[in-house]
Amino acid sequence: MWFYTFTYRTLSLLPSLRDRSAAQPPALADRQLLACGSCVSVNIGRGIPKKRVQEALVTPLGLLGDSQSAPYIAIWGGHAGFNKAVMLWSSEVIAAVNADAAGGGPAEFFYGASGEQFTLSGVDWSVMKTGVQVLLGTSVLLEVTLLKGPCKQLDRYFSAPGDKGRIDPKKFPEKSRVLAKVLRPGTVKAGDPVKIFQHPKGPQPLQIQG
Repeated sequence: MWFYTFTYRTLSLLPSLRDRSAAQPPALADRQLLACGSCVSVNIGRGIPKKRVQEALVTPLGLLGDSQSAPYIAIWGGHAGFNKAVMLWSSEVIAAVNADAAGGGPAEFFYGASGEQFTLSGVDWSVMKTGVQVLLGTSVLLEVTLLKGPCKQLDRYFSAPGDKGRIDPKKFPEKSRVLAKVLRPGTVKAGDPVKIFQHPKGPQPLQIQG
C-alpha cells in the first residue's frame, strides 16, 4: 500500500498535472459521440460517504485528497489503482433508486454517498460500459474499465440489505456505478461539461467487478 500512496502523492505534486486543464483537449473530433451531460458534483474524502467540493485534481491514481478505507490488495479485488482510479455515477440513477419503493422501501443515496468521485447528470447511463471514454471539462479524459457491483458498505443506504441488487451490474447494468482509469489528468470542477465517446476500437467486452 505504501508504494501506491507514495506514487499518488508524488504524481499530485507534478506541475504538469495541474497545467493540464489549460492544455489542448484530446483529439476526439473523429470519434463517435455517445452522450453529453455535466458533472454536477465532485466528491472526495476517506472511504464513504465522500464530501462535495468545488473542484479536484485528477491524477493517474485518483483524486488528490481522496482515499479508500479498504486495502488496495483484497481477495475481492480491492480498491483504487490505475484501472480503478475513479468511480462515476449518475444523478438520474440515484434519484430513481431512491424513489424505488420495491423490496424494503426507498433508498437514501446522495451525491458521494456510494463512493463515487464524480456524479454526472444528463448522461444516458446505458452507454456507460467498459471501454467508453469520458471527457470531463476540456481536458481530463477517463476510460471506463469496470462496472462496479454493490458492497456491504452500501447497506446503510438501503432499507434492507437485499435491496442492493437494484444497482447490481449483473442484473441492472444501466444502474451500476462505473470505475475508470485516467488517460489524461487535470482539474475537474463541479458544473463542467461531460462528453462520452466510443472506444477507438469500438465496443469492448463488458467487465464487472462484483
